[in-house]
Amino acid sequence: MLELAAIFKILGIGVVSHFSTNVLENMGHGSKVIFVKIAGYVACAYVSFEVWWDCLRQVAHTFGVHV
Repeated sequence: MLELAAIFKILGIGVVSHFSTNVLENMGHGSKVIFVKIAGYVACAYVSFEVWWDCLRQVAHTFGVHV
């Protein structure tokens, strides 16, 4: 279930980022869209890194190594 939680987090960040950029463009704030997109990419990268690190810890733990 941990894997699904990360996927849903990334999906939620992507959906919110997409809708907020559409709203900003339609309201005439197109210059601020890039900041929303960058924040969305950084948030997705953070979630992906955390999941990767947790998987690495689980694999290391199966071999008796503590990371």
